[in-house]
Amino acid sequence: MLVKMKFCKKIKPFILVGFLFFYGTIVLGQLEKSIGQPIDFSDANEFDPVLSSNGDKLAFISDKSGKYKIYISLLNNDAWSEPKGIDIINQFANGQGNIRYPSFNYDASIIYFEADFNKDSSGVDIFYSKIIDGDWTDPISIGAPVNTLGYDGQPSISSDNNSLYFVRNNNNSEEKDFNCKSIYTATKNVLNQTWLKPVKLPVPINIDCEQTPKIALDNKTLYFSSVREGGKGGFDVYKTKQIAKNVWIPAESIETLNTEFNDFTPSVSFDSNTGYYSINQLSKKTTVSKIYYKEIPPQFLSGKSVLLKGTVLDLDSKEPLLIDIKVNDPYTSWLLYHFKTDAQTGAYEFFLPRGSEYQIDYQKEKYSHYFSSINLKKLRKNEIRTKDVELFPNIKLILNIFDDEIYRAIDALIEIRDEDSTLLDTQIEKIGNGRYKLELPIGSEYQINVVAEYFESHVFTFNLNEIVQFDEFETDVELSAKKVEFEINISDEATNAGIPVVVVITNLDNNEVIRTTALPDSDGKYKIKLREGDRYNVSVSPKGYSFYNTTVDLKKKDAPKKLEVKLKQLKEDTKLALNDITFETNSDDLNESSYVELDRVVKLMEDNPEIKIEISAHTDDAGSNSYNLRLSKRRAKSAVLYMLDANIEAERLISKGYGESKPLMPNDSDENKAKNRRVELKILEVEKS
Repeated sequence: MLVKMKFCKKIKPFILVGFLFFYGTIVLGQLEKSIGQPIDFSDANEFDPVLSSNGDKLAFISDKSGKYKIYISLLNNDAWSEPKGIDIINQFANGQGNIRYPSFNYDASIIYFEADFNKDSSGVDIFYSKIIDGDWTDPISIGAPVNTLGYDGQPSISSDNNSLYFVRNNNNSEEKDFNCKSIYTATKNVLNQTWLKPVKLPVPINIDCEQTPKIALDNKTLYFSSVREGGKGGFDVYKTKQIAKNVWIPAESIETLNTEFNDFTPSVSFDSNTGYYSINQLSKKTTVSKIYYKEIPPQFLSGKSVLLKGTVLDLDSKEPLLIDIKVNDPYTSWLLYHFKTDAQTGAYEFFLPRGSEYQIDYQKEKYSHYFSSINLKKLRKNEIRTKDVELFPNIKLILNIFDDEIYRAIDALIEIRDEDSTLLDTQIEKIGNGRYKLELPIGSEYQINVVAEYFESHVFTFNLNEIVQFDEFETDVELSAKKVEFEINISDEATNAGIPVVVVITNLDNNEVIRTTALPDSDGKYKIKLREGDRYNVSVSPKGYSFYNTTVDLKKKDAPKKLEVKLKQLKEDTKLALNDITFETNSDDLNESSYVELDRVVKLMEDNPEIKIEISAHTDDAGSNSYNLRLSKRRAKSAVLYMLDANIEAERLISKGYGESKPLMPNDSDENKAKNRRVELKILEVEKS
């Protein structure tokens, strides 16, 4: 691009040209420092330098091939490497295109530039190329509405990727001796990532003749070159800053950079005050352009920023992850910026300007979220902060399964289905009684069905289709026991009349009395609900009647659902069989299992103080008559001694042994012999009050 000089009218042009030709380099050398080799090709022009944000890459344009092509040099040990052309860009469209004005995005993973690849149809357009797997892609047109049939070029992308600054021709400029442009900006719809219609920037930016806009890392400070009154000659460098939407402060000339020649906008890396820029000099009616660098006074630097960088890995595999990083306003939840990690390394870096608070959401589909907050309202200097993050694709769910009535742990079967009702094949580990650990992938809503024998199944939803921040959850699952309706009919054995009584029903599986009283309905009938699969002891002991005791096992399929209880009135010669009173073999020592029945006899005596009883013991026919008689007497006496220890008066108790003399059944089978080995209670006397 041939750029003409604007000469002072008091100096003859040929004298100035000659002066610059012989002395320009020396004069410039006193003020600016050329970048030198290896970037400065001795037989070519170099211009349009741009630094990556972290300062480790320098892209620039050179015409050494006869066409304007793009080159990149890397900073190694404070020295720039031998520049290399980006061949896939330079050779695009058969290598016939001219490329100018490169611009890196925030992490140098995308490079924007202008090119005339399609000049037969649309002139100069803006293109970009991405680094994928370490290589640059073919140029991609940024498309409409940014690109038009006219000139669209000199792009500069903001550090949040949401604003593009570029230029279009200014055909109405009064500066006919210069290639005058106007600066435009296009903003991105952050939801669908499409560019909105560009708008021309207002005064004090666009006066008449502008070029080379560069937006700084704070997304507010704009550098550009302009031909305007008060300049030193040709294009000079200016700085402005956005203070509100469409409102910019007056542009300031950066005097220390500006010369009598064409000075084009500097590129400044993060946390540096050194600007790289090009100066175009006119020599023998040709343009000589070289790259220079120089310190920029502090008042012309952009606002302070934080470079946030790190890596994002899978928590379990430690593999790098390609994820979205969304920066939101913590008060409104509006999305401010959107970044991505590198797919190969999981690395990321981006800039956040001073003056706000930010909430950062690290997220990936079917992975957890990680939130981080950062307050930059009082940031005093540029900073580099590191934040390494690990996301996980699965969570561990611990289920505590228990009985909702007695809070006892329950072993159960667990079935899990996803939102498509597909049965999930996942390992379920039992880690304790009624306690299970399982793993669920993030990204679905699950139906978890818990099933246990004798309990109602329980289905609940566990939603992992929303934001997940923690890798372990614990939840309680309460199961309700299945109940059966149980009926007890209690009546007088002689009259069949219903008897109102207190019924004590004890769950033998958990030793808990689950029903201590029952109010009778008509005719002495009682209806209660008992738990399926449990064993119960039903005990009835009304005053003036014999007590009743039995065990109901609801685990058995043929277990009765109804009891017909016939009670004997306590009167002389009434006999009651005492169940479950047993002794050690050939001994009068009571087994502990006998105590429950004997305690019922004690209660009978306490509830009916007017009665006197006989406790009799009987044997089968095994052994001699005399031995069996002695054994039965000792056993009857042991039962009486138990009741004496329970403070029942001795005068109300008589023990008697009958040996084998009063069998209930013939002693012809083991079953009958067991029935003959028994202890009985007989009412001897009922005192009348």
